[in-house]
Amino acid sequence: MLRQVFRAIILSFFLYACNPSGSQSGETDFIADSEYPSSFGQDGEIVYALKIPTDIVSFFEETGTGFDPEISCPLEKIPLYENPEHIALLLGILGVDLSYCTLFERVNESAEYYFHIELLADKLDLPREIFEDSPGEQRSNLESPDSLKNQIYEIYTEMDNHFQESEQLSLASLSLLGGWLETMYIGVVIYKDKNVLEMGNRILQQKYSLNSLSGILANQQESLMVRRYMHTVNKLKEVYDEVDIRYESEGFEMDDNEQAFHASVAEISYKPESLEEICRIILQLRADMLPMINR
Repeated sequence: MLRQVFRAIILSFFLYACNPSGSQSGETDFIADSEYPSSFGQDGEIVYALKIPTDIVSFFEETGTGFDPEISCPLEKIPLYENPEHIALLLGILGVDLSYCTLFERVNESAEYYFHIELLADKLDLPREIFEDSPGEQRSNLESPDSLKNQIYEIYTEMDNHFQESEQLSLASLSLLGGWLETMYIGVVIYKDKNVLEMGNRILQQKYSLNSLSGILANQQESLMVRRYMHTVNKLKEVYDEVDIRYESEGFEMDDNEQAFHASVAEISYKPESLEEICRIILQLRADMLPMINR
């Protein structure tokens, strides 16, 4: 229900924000009060309402940076986590890391992340049917990026269904948080360490998925861990509120099934210090979520 309400709100916002004339030129009436506009016209898909932790992994595709094994979450201490809510966060994080490995066809690394996802799923007593492939089929999927991408989607969809049906909604929301944060973390590292400026624009456009995530978390504040992170999530939202994004009306299309929209960005108005603050908060939040790993 919350996602449906959010969809209606975001649709009305985009109808207001898009250029009513359908101009493709990025004229000045498209942008409000910023001395730091960023202009580009590539079509893209923006997820505005998260369903599973890996929804926005396309965020770091086509960056031209190649695979960096230092970016993803180290696995050595993953088996030490026992708290169910920490495990839910880690399931989201590792799902994104597995997707990152899949993107670059890293079979051995993919196998390691897949194994640890199964390990954590067992600790939460998730149904074994979620991982129903035989060892031979599983290995075949690991060697086929398209098959593995489909399998990741199916695994995390079934995990979310299980959390919803068993009324473990806080675990579902924490898994979403872990996945969103890990995607953003990878994006921030690529932007800052690899000097990929386009990634800065992708980071800024995630203000809509953050709004969706914030609404989901706000409904689960009986969880101490959700409350622990809500303050930082709200601080991040405040910084994102300073970012103004305008989309071209021509070609703008909502996708109800994927809870995403397809559009060309006309202008992103922001101050450089806002993007730097977003990156700082993401790096700090990721460190806070993985206390044992970061020791």
